[in-house]
Formats: sequence, structure tokens, C-alpha cells
Amino acid sequence: MNLRLNTIAAIILFVVFSPITLIAQTNLTSLLPKNARSMALGGSSLVFAEGCDALWGNPAGLSRKKSLTLFDSSTWAYIMPTPLNIQNLAAILNKEKSSEEITAILDDFVAENGIGGGEYFQFGWIDDGIGLGITSISDAVATGSDLANSVLDARSQINAVIGMGWLTHLGPFEARLGVNVRGFYRIETSSDGWEFGPISEALISNADIYSVIQTDKLMGGLGFAIDAGGTLAFGPFSVGLMVRDLADRFAMKESSIKEIADKYMVPMGGLDYYTISPIYTAGFSLALDQDSLLPVTLFVEADDPLSLFSLLPSNIQEIPSKMHFGLEIGILKFSTLRIGFNQGCFSAGVGIHLLFLDLNAAMFTEPLDIAGSKTKRSGLVLQGAIKF
Repeated sequence: MNLRLNTIAAIILFVVFSPITLIAQTNLTSLLPKNARSMALGGSSLVFAEGCDALWGNPAGLSRKKSLTLFDSSTWAYIMPTPLNIQNLAAILNKEKSSEEITAILDDFVAENGIGGGEYFQFGWIDDGIGLGITSISDAVATGSDLANSVLDARSQINAVIGMGWLTHLGPFEARLGVNVRGFYRIETSSDGWEFGPISEALISNADIYSVIQTDKLMGGLGFAIDAGGTLAFGPFSVGLMVRDLADRFAMKESSIKEIADKYMVPMGGLDYYTISPIYTAGFSLALDQDSLLPVTLFVEADDPLSLFSLLPSNIQEIPSKMHFGLEIGILKFSTLRIGFNQGCFSAGVGIHLLFLDLNAAMFTEPLDIAGSKTKRSGLVLQGAIKF
């Protein structure tokens, strides 16, 4: 146990000082999965993640209980979930619309919300505070004034994770610390994205996609990152802090789709160096009646918590718009209702747990900052998992 604590402490010290090496690097955005539970809770609960979720949330949760996740997949779509939009999307999928009608519908989708989606997959094993797992995340979205003038941005990342968590008691307090070490491969569209108009036109008309995208470029490379965090609990109250994606620079190479197809090799290496912007998150939770038939848990979290102090005292009314709020209510041990506010944007979802099967669904809206302009994007996410 002392060896594990010493190891965690040494890695955390490295984490604390590693940002010094990030100066003057080109930063990329952290790629986080849209887990159905977390999205329903307004993007909260990451600080208090448990089981396999602690391999991409707060690794302090690895010390809670052992688990085996054979399969955990979330699929999301960026679509404003109005009845008309869902009806139009179903009609497109069922081939009930003409090419002109499809273009008109997608024009509205792109202009109002962007159009796209993503997939997250993970499996992992947690036992005695040690965690091993693999996660895969892909996300793509086209934005613009209409379909013909839209740009596609797509990113994928595969992570191999090893983590450890440690639990100790300090009088009436329960303290947990944890660290994840991740090796990853990341690939994404070039910095300017791809013109989505020609791609969508080819998709609608069933034309040859390869001829359209063969000159488009992807950049990819291998990297290494560390996540670390801790929680402190007193009865039903818990506070926590975590940092994700602390890493030194890593090289990425740019290749066209044709080069990748001809060489059967994704881009790797290169002379251009990048870093992933780290995310610091602090949180608070209140867990009530956890052994009853109606357990209730409240989550409050904030990314970049130090920035909240700059809003005091003159702009205190803006603080809720910088935070994540979530409320989870269990019903009869096998179902759950969830609501949340993601920096002022409403979300909601449900969950069902049957033996080793977990099913979750959520509708969400998330804030975005695109070229300095504040906007919002809505979507739906479905999740299925087999956990023991």
C-alpha cells in the first residue's frame, strides 16, 4: 500500500510540474466521450466516476470497487431533438425523400445545430485499486451556413490505460487518490477541416466518395498523457479535484487519404509537434439515502475552477453559466432518472440496470465557442454496457 501511495505521489508531482514543458506548443482540444449518464447530468459526475469510467474520469474512483466491463458503448448524434427533425431524419434513413428534399432538410440541420455524431467504446478491469482498459473515441461534426458551405471536423483517439487508486481514512474523512497513465494514437482532419458540401453531395447521389476525399488530409500521431485526481468524503458529502490530459508534446504527421490508401498506413511521426490542452475540474457531490429504494445524488462541477474567482464580486451572476449541475434519482434499484444543466444548457436522461446489463439514454445541449462566437449544439446519446 505504501508503495502504491509513493508511486501515485511521484506521478502527481510530475503532473504538477509537467505544464512547464507545454509552453510554445500548438494546442489541440481534449477529446472526451459523451457518456450517456454524464451528458444527462449536464456533463457532471466525472470527478466522482467509478469502475471503468474512472479510466477516463477521475482515477481516484479506481479505489472504490472491483469491476469487469466487457462492453460499454455510447453512440451520439448531433441533431436538435424536435419532433419534426426526428421525423425528417427517419424519412431520410428510410429513403422516403428525394435528393432535393434531403438537401433542404440537411441545410436546416447544419445551419441550426451542425450535423454529425460520434461513438465511444471501452472495456476494462478494476481490482484492488488497479485498473487496465482500452477506450476508443470518435467525433465528427459539420458546421456552416448551409450544406454547400459547411466544414467537417473529425477526430478519433484510441487510448490504452493503466491506472491505480489508493484509499485511506483520516479520522472521519475518507480520502482517495488516483493516477492514470495513457498511451494514445490520435488522428483528425487537417486544421482547416474538410469541405463537407462535395462529400454530402456524393453521399446523397450515391457517387464515389473516395474520388471526392482522396486529396483531403488527416494528421495523426502517438502520444502519452497522465490523468490524476483525488476526492475527500465526509458522510454523504464529497469534494474532488482532477486534471486530465497532462502531457508533453507529441509529433503528428499529415497524409492525404490517397497516401493512406496506397500505403495501408495511417499517418504517424512527423516533424510538427502538438499538445493537448489539459482540463482541470473541481466538484462537489451530496449522496442521500443510497441504500433506500429512492437514492438521490447531486453533482456540482466546474472546469477551470480558478477562473470563477475572476467573476467575483461584480459578475457573480455568471458563475452558474460556467458550471455543470446534475441530479440523479434512483427508482426501485433498477431504474434512474437524471436531469442536468451544462453551463446553462438543459439535459435529461434515463437509465435501466438489469443484472449485468446497463442501458442509458440522454438528450443534451452543450455550449460551444467557435472562432470566439458563443453558440449551442444539441444531440441525443444512447449507451449500452455489460458490467460485472
